[in-house]
Amino acid sequence: MNKKIKRLGIIFAAAFFMLGTSGCFVTDIVEDVQGRLFEKTRFKDDTNYTVVESTKSVSSSSYESLPEITHGYDSLYKESQKECYKLIGQAAFRISETPEDDGLYPIGKVTISDKGFSDRDMDVSIKAFTMDHPEVFWISNRYTYGAAGNQSVIQLYSYVSASECEKRISDLNDKIYTIMSGIPDGLKEYHLEKYIHNTVLDGCTYAKGVQTAEDGWEEFTVYGALVKGSAVCEGYAHAMCMLLNKVGIDCYYANGYGENAPHMWNTVKIYGEWYHLDATWDDNENAYYNFFNLSDSRIVTDHVIEPLITDIDEASLPSVYNLFLPECTSETANFYVIESTFISDFEESRSVMVNDLVKAAQNGDEMFTVRFDDHMAFNDAIDVMFNKEPYYMFDYISDANDALGGSVKINNENLAIIMIENFNAVVVKLEY
Repeated sequence: MNKKIKRLGIIFAAAFFMLGTSGCFVTDIVEDVQGRLFEKTRFKDDTNYTVVESTKSVSSSSYESLPEITHGYDSLYKESQKECYKLIGQAAFRISETPEDDGLYPIGKVTISDKGFSDRDMDVSIKAFTMDHPEVFWISNRYTYGAAGNQSVIQLYSYVSASECEKRISDLNDKIYTIMSGIPDGLKEYHLEKYIHNTVLDGCTYAKGVQTAEDGWEEFTVYGALVKGSAVCEGYAHAMCMLLNKVGIDCYYANGYGENAPHMWNTVKIYGEWYHLDATWDDNENAYYNFFNLSDSRIVTDHVIEPLITDIDEASLPSVYNLFLPECTSETANFYVIESTFISDFEESRSVMVNDLVKAAQNGDEMFTVRFDDHMAFNDAIDVMFNKEPYYMFDYISDANDALGGSVKINNENLAIIMIENFNAVVVKLEY
């Protein structure tokens, strides 16, 4: 091996890189006591509403969309909850042009004829609807309700007036059309998921400092993620769910905690298997798909998954829970499993490494991912690859540069890497 400088300019050493997600707003809690709410609730719906134009179907000629998202509805376990869900769908597009004192705009009332309809039933019904319908982004997390006899009345609110809502619906549809039109033809599920993932991350920035809807309600919605380009975890999750379902990939949500704060991410079905996908925690300056298609056992190393609502005592009204939660047992479609150059032996893998580096250089790739066989001790493999004789990575790059013949040259003097110990992998940042 020719003598050369072997130096790691920067080493990012961590099992995962994660973006702080404090402030993720994933609850739909009634914020006033019932007695006060009863006094404010008029059972006669005499508000003047304007019917906003329904969201249009926006799709791509290359991909066939699923008709609708129904995991929330399918998870409802009482007929009164399902009735409430359907009535919310009818009421959501009837919005007042006049705000109330708190600045929110009344939406058509929902009346349920069930004496036993509880606070929990309301919460579950509203959550199921809003999670199944990310395109209905204007519904506030606050609502009022009252009960008399066998009737329960729920007053929902919009963050914006009917006329402003129509404008924002149009803006969102235009953005979705642009995204869908830009999808390359013929992508299979994994690469289609990756394209959507990258599109959302490229167009959105995590909204630091936004902790409640009062700080910025749009950041909790698909509108914030796709149109405004600013979102917290809930906005990222809604954007991923909407876009992936539009291209025929089944996607929903997982609710729980990350870094001791309420957090929302997605579950996604690829090639018949379910995985966890956390676009929020992938969106940072060192985003290397660390949360792209994880199994349950991987995600729980730094996420806490809350239980299904049906597994929680009926008398309880938790602030964070799940409606639908598939088992995620596979790692077949994990980014590092699919896209890394696999090393089982440093010498036997030499030709594969050199060929893949040549291809990466010809493509101008900025990142090159290597995954070591499970039998190889991670720290020892990192040492002989970058820090100690025989400095395999520098040798591979030298051979690749010889094969490139001067058309392009990988910088072999100063490498920056990110160690992904959980997957026995390392990401090398390539410079030319």
